[in-house]
Amino acid sequence: MVRVGAIVALVAALVVALAAWLRPTAPALLVRTACDFAVEVDGVLRCDDEAPRDVAALCGAGSSSAALMHGDAVTRDSLCAATSPRPGTDGWSRMRGEDLAALAIPVDLNHASASELESLPGIGPELARRIIEGRPYATVDDLQRVRGIGPARLTAVRPRAQVETRGQGL
Repeated sequence: MVRVGAIVALVAALVVALAAWLRPTAPALLVRTACDFAVEVDGVLRCDDEAPRDVAALCGAGSSSAALMHGDAVTRDSLCAATSPRPGTDGWSRMRGEDLAALAIPVDLNHASASELESLPGIGPELARRIIEGRPYATVDDLQRVRGIGPARLTAVRPRAQVETRGQGL
């Protein structure tokens, strides 16, 4: 007689194996780790000491010394082939929203894409659009002025939300 618990354990193991096979480098699927600094390079998560901090670390000494940020995703071939790589272009973007959430990477309210904002708890496409329309923000508490964000949602978002005011004139 086969126990129900054994069947459940077998099914769970098969689901994990299937997830690993479908996307073996997916931080959101299999890795729940605390990284002080994480970068995805060619689809592989690099954490802390293994994570490059700038373009030169990936492309060589004669390359740009532009800094990578916690949560960036880069494709080395495109990045290194660019003459002046910049975030958002040339193989340089942010990790997928679910990966940012899984790694608890902070999201900058003044610069994040809609996808990044949607990685915050309780933020869907419509609230992400409203947050973008309400920029700039001086503090995380300024989110309260966005219709649909009250005290409960703000409390849920606060651990991962941050505000950087670079280039905003604030």
